[in-house]
Amino acid sequence: MSAILQKETNYVQSQSHRTYPENWEGDGWVAVPPEFEAIAVANSPYLNVTYDGDTITNIEAYTPEPEPVELAAAQQTRQTENKAALAAWLTAHPLQWTDGKTYGVTEDDQQEMALNLMQYQVAVQAGQPAVLEWHAQKESCRTFEQSEYVALSLAIADYVYPYLRYQESVKEAIYQTQTAEEVANVKIDYASVSR
Repeated sequence: MSAILQKETNYVQSQSHRTYPENWEGDGWVAVPPEFEAIAVANSPYLNVTYDGDTITNIEAYTPEPEPVELAAAQQTRQTENKAALAAWLTAHPLQWTDGKTYGVTEDDQQEMALNLMQYQVAVQAGQPAVLEWHAQKESCRTFEQSEYVALSLAIADYVYPYLRYQESVKEAIYQTQTAEEVANVKIDYASVSR
């Protein structure tokens, strides 16, 4: 095997049927002495190369600095993960209410319930006939009395509250970090939230 090195970039090529000091690429390339071939091939282009004219006298490998991660981008990515973790947790952990049925507690569930109640109240105020309905998970809608519906809505808000506070504490921890490494080390664990 023989190897050649491009002087400008430290890019190395090797070919098993070539022999030192063959240079099959021409100008800008130099033959790598056999004693440096292994290190040059294994570590290209992260090489410190010493020359005497166009002859390589020494090659040492180095570890490149990692690409810097912009702190703001890392924080935003971690906060997106935080939001997704809360959404996944709420989806997987619905509320079993006093009627023995299980109700969804996601942000979408809560918004839909609030809109449903608001539309019902507007219809009642306008003197139009209105029915207030909601559903347990995997069931069709049933009619609710307004007081029962409000009690369910408040129970869901109470159930979700500690998770929302935890999400905010994680968010604060994320945005108080000073490095991307610190951002990555911010713990997100909704199972640890005590109710």
